[in-house]
Amino acid sequence: MADLRIDIISDVVCPWCYLGYSRLKQAIEQLGDDYRIDIRWQPFELHPDMPQTGADRETYLGERFGSPEKLNEATHAIQQVGIEAGIQFNFSEKDRIPNTKLAHQFVLAATKSQLATPFVLALFHAYFTDGKDIGKQSILEEIALGIGMKTSDIEYALSSKAKTLTEKKLQQLRSIDIHSVPTYVINDKYLIQGAHTPESFLKVLNDIAKKES
Repeated sequence: MADLRIDIISDVVCPWCYLGYSRLKQAIEQLGDDYRIDIRWQPFELHPDMPQTGADRETYLGERFGSPEKLNEATHAIQQVGIEAGIQFNFSEKDRIPNTKLAHQFVLAATKSQLATPFVLALFHAYFTDGKDIGKQSILEEIALGIGMKTSDIEYALSSKAKTLTEKKLQQLRSIDIHSVPTYVINDKYLIQGAHTPESFLKVLNDIAKKES
């Protein structure tokens, strides 16, 4: 029996983080019953300069990509990759990019209740497929209750303690030079970056398991 702890450093507005988890999950399913997998979600801000109220997606990313045309190319590319992975990326001109700090506080609360993965996946779906503004407290509460979190979990997510701990985690990850996501840290030793194919993930996990056994 091999134990693998996988820390997934990601942001909930990162499409490659959504794809990366989908591919990692496929690899884990192929590992079989000889592995105990402990997945933990760690926070990252893809847009740390994002205003509290968020920003218009096309305007904000258009500037980052250099032009609306380049943004459209990148959007179509991610939609195509999503189709292959069974993920529907829906983008519209009304979309906003939220500040994700509060969402990360909710992920922290979900972690305490062993619901982090269902919650993160619900966030991905709400944002990328349903076009919801996951920077809004009311939307986060709705998603949290929808996956089985309790009122006490929501109260914790909104607490100063959760805010401080989330900020501390964000600073800690910045201090160890993690500048892109998704990033995976396995058993606190092995670092993998990017949304690899399921086959690539499977090989890496098997190799690490052999070293750790």
